[in-house]
Amino acid sequence: MSRTAPPPTGSARAAVLAITALLGVLLVPQPAKPAPAAPAAAGLAATADTLGALYTPTATTFRIWSPDTSDVKVTVAGGTYSLGPTTLSGYSNVHQVVVGGDLKGQTYQFSVGGTAVRDPYARMVKPGTTQGVVIDSAAIMPTGGSWAPRPARANREDAVVYELSVRDFTIDPSSGVDAAKRGKFLGLVQSGTTHNGVKTGIDHLKELGVNTVQLMPSFDFGTPVPNWGYDPVNYNVPEEQYSQYTRPEDRVREFKDMVNEFHKHGIRVVMDVVYNHTHTTSVFNGITGKYYTPTDLSGTGNSIDDGNPMVSRMIRDSLEHWVRDYNIDGFRFDLMGIHHYRNVADWATYLNTAYSDRGLLLYGEPWSAAADPQEARKVRYGTVPALAPGHVGVFNGVYRDAIRGGTDTNVMAYMGGSGNAGAIAFGMRGSPTDLRSTAPIADLWNPAFAYDPEQTVNYVSIHDNLNLYDKITYSGAGGGATGRAGRIDRFAVGMVLTSQGIPVIAEGDEFLRSKVVNGDYTTAKNSYKASDRVNAIHWGDKVTNAGVFRYYRDAIALRRTTPALRLTDWDAVRDQMTTQTDGSVVIGRFSADPSAPTTYDTVVVANPDASTYRVTLPAGTWTKVLDTNGAVAAGDNDCASLAVTVFRRS
Repeated sequence: MSRTAPPPTGSARAAVLAITALLGVLLVPQPAKPAPAAPAAAGLAATADTLGALYTPTATTFRIWSPDTSDVKVTVAGGTYSLGPTTLSGYSNVHQVVVGGDLKGQTYQFSVGGTAVRDPYARMVKPGTTQGVVIDSAAIMPTGGSWAPRPARANREDAVVYELSVRDFTIDPSSGVDAAKRGKFLGLVQSGTTHNGVKTGIDHLKELGVNTVQLMPSFDFGTPVPNWGYDPVNYNVPEEQYSQYTRPEDRVREFKDMVNEFHKHGIRVVMDVVYNHTHTTSVFNGITGKYYTPTDLSGTGNSIDDGNPMVSRMIRDSLEHWVRDYNIDGFRFDLMGIHHYRNVADWATYLNTAYSDRGLLLYGEPWSAAADPQEARKVRYGTVPALAPGHVGVFNGVYRDAIRGGTDTNVMAYMGGSGNAGAIAFGMRGSPTDLRSTAPIADLWNPAFAYDPEQTVNYVSIHDNLNLYDKITYSGAGGGATGRAGRIDRFAVGMVLTSQGIPVIAEGDEFLRSKVVNGDYTTAKNSYKASDRVNAIHWGDKVTNAGVFRYYRDAIALRRTTPALRLTDWDAVRDQMTTQTDGSVVIGRFSADPSAPTTYDTVVVANPDASTYRVTLPAGTWTKVLDTNGAVAAGDNDCASLAVTVFRRS
């Protein structure tokens, strides 16, 4: 859910946990069913220090948080067993029972106070029910039995992120994906697909040059497709509507195969996670109302309260589940502004410490959907500096709006030839904090929020609202790919790809995707549950708008081969680049060499005017390497109208 940003104003530990588990309640069977024998200590030692159904071949430990009542039971394999209080480090009010026997594949049902409830930690579920399925998701390996090496990336700023929907990306026959895989997890990674001679699917992503995909919600959600899935039900389970399989182990392996194939092709995987609300309050209310905030902050009537330590721990455990068991490379947090920034910092610090070799990408939306009486405690631009030690960034809605204008209005800003050049120059610098400090800023909406360039996620288009091309045409520009509309599109994304920070591109923008059908801009503005006719990627657009695709490809390649566009800390931004405005034109000068910070090797010019601008370049031999049409090798100093022009020194 995007919202327009408000205006600026070790081993020893494992042993202790194993002993703790032994001290928990082992069995309290109901009179109607004798309990199976308790497992040996060796079996219990294998259980993780978390909640849910923790499987071993000799026993399964069932745990759930129940702060309001001790009337907690689980029904599994024909028996019903009472859970009793247990002590578990880092948790409170946990109830546990250990049921002997090999329960792999068995469904189980928790009840609290006599009400059947879902397991918030379930790793697999029976679709359409509140029943979990006992499974050891960590033990299931991708096809072939091993993980491929993770794609190399030196710094987070090296990421070029591509947002996509599992369904929308391949559901149309023009994707060339096998019919059984269209709109499914494995459809995303089927190679060799084409449409009318152009590459589609994962081969298209490789050709485009992106190195990270951001998957829109792909854990279990509550609404039938077509729907984007921002209504979660089971946070730790892959969405069954995106699966080709029904057997639990096959569904787990399928998702892992998808991640593994992306990695084999040099692409990391970020999950879009929706921990700020659930499908309805019925998801968790049967357990306790303490899962939810007293006043809704999400616009859906059911915002999650991570101010409760056990809810915060649930979120952290879910994140770790996806990183540990599914090899995920990062997370995009929907409405991160609902979350307490200190909790986000805790989650990030924990994950980056426990998985220090991953270089996880963590970022989200620094706003909520309603007024929040605890706003100063939440993720806002002003609290982002405090997230820098955890390597957490946010979407830069201020820069987005400075480039494109309002998300759904028919007026363009800088990309259309007007607007605030100073705001563009500041966005080009990566929106750095005024001071070299990670202390929160008093003004929660201060646009100078990034202590580190990796903390600004730059974009002009995302799944919500009008996408880039529709915004442009809604604002009156026409002419298609070769006209004014196409030129504006290239200008806008050119600014994103030549600014400090991490760029995100929305699926299809690279070939002028439109969600407008028969002139219906209203649906295009909010198409979360629109038909495939509206939301599906139509790969013929890549053929029709080949020139736009070439520009995106060339600009991405330039970014990835130009270190000066990917500075990695506050000091580098201060010392190794300058920006200036000349009327409405913005000129940025960059050096990749910290030992020669003012010996600039790259110059970027953003020209929104109707006429050509001639830039004065620093001393040396310079080559124009990018213009409005893409890669070029020219010796002149001209910067065309409505274009980003890039020069590099030989």
